[in-house]
Amino acid sequence: MLSAHEVEMAYRLILGREPESSSVVEDHRRVESLDALRDRFLQSPEFRSRTLRPIQTDIDYCPALAIDTDPEPSVLREMFERVERCWQGLGNTEPYWSVISSDKFRSKTFNSHEAEFYNSGKGEAVRLLAWLARNHIDLARIRTCCEYGCGVGRATGGLSSHFERVFAYDISEPHLELARQHLLKEGRSNVTLHRIDSIGSLSNLEHVDVVFSIIVLQHNPPPVIAHILRMLLRSLNSGGVAFFQVPTYALTYEFNAKKYLRSPPPAATCEMHVLPQSNIFRIALEEGCTVLEVQPDLYVRTQRWVSNTFLVQRDQTRK
Repeated sequence: MLSAHEVEMAYRLILGREPESSSVVEDHRRVESLDALRDRFLQSPEFRSRTLRPIQTDIDYCPALAIDTDPEPSVLREMFERVERCWQGLGNTEPYWSVISSDKFRSKTFNSHEAEFYNSGKGEAVRLLAWLARNHIDLARIRTCCEYGCGVGRATGGLSSHFERVFAYDISEPHLELARQHLLKEGRSNVTLHRIDSIGSLSNLEHVDVVFSIIVLQHNPPPVIAHILRMLLRSLNSGGVAFFQVPTYALTYEFNAKKYLRSPPPAATCEMHVLPQSNIFRIALEEGCTVLEVQPDLYVRTQRWVSNTFLVQRDQTRK
């Protein structure tokens, strides 16, 4: 095992802080080498939230993607129901791994890594606040937050530390139940959990000052991503902002709605999909919003995909 001093120095040199607990230090001591410890810290969401992200793929000369984004309402509903079945299943079998796909977060080993898992969510709120500050959003006016795709509550606790009220939504009841238990354990009383049980229920989102959705939309087919995004932007109060992440390009990716529904669902894994930037810009414009900032991120870690984080503001004059 590594020494406690070596782990503590990694915290100070890489994350710039002290370890949150002795149990976390003990967990990190079990890695096989100093190189592995360094890589673990450099790949952590907390560290990545503080670093500039290089774009993964040079897409200057890449072709347009063939993506069906406007199917019939019945087809859209059927797609949503397929996604719901997938995530209900993952919630019953591998709820934590479905959020961060690392083997250490599999059900059989999760207890040894629980602190690391939930601590990783704290950096997401810090990143959101940095984006708001540099775009001159008055943080004093941001009181209510909608987290779409809260899962087991990994980032929810961090958000609830910064906003008066958090409305956290998810498609999977098993995930929500684990989030409920975690938030109760943490004493988070300003979070209300909601289940999205149909595509129609997206019309009933609470109106809020900020929307947050990271590593969630990508697991929906493009038409569903587009519909969810519209509903999220419509839930913003005047002058409110949406902070969300979407893969916007992938080499050789294509999507046909009917072909998709005829294909068998992937077994015990998460689907990954793309919605091009042009679609996102158009949706923002049609919903009375302005795109304030777009940056490449590393939430999709492959050279063949491009993922972007967006900050979008609802116009002050829109009701």
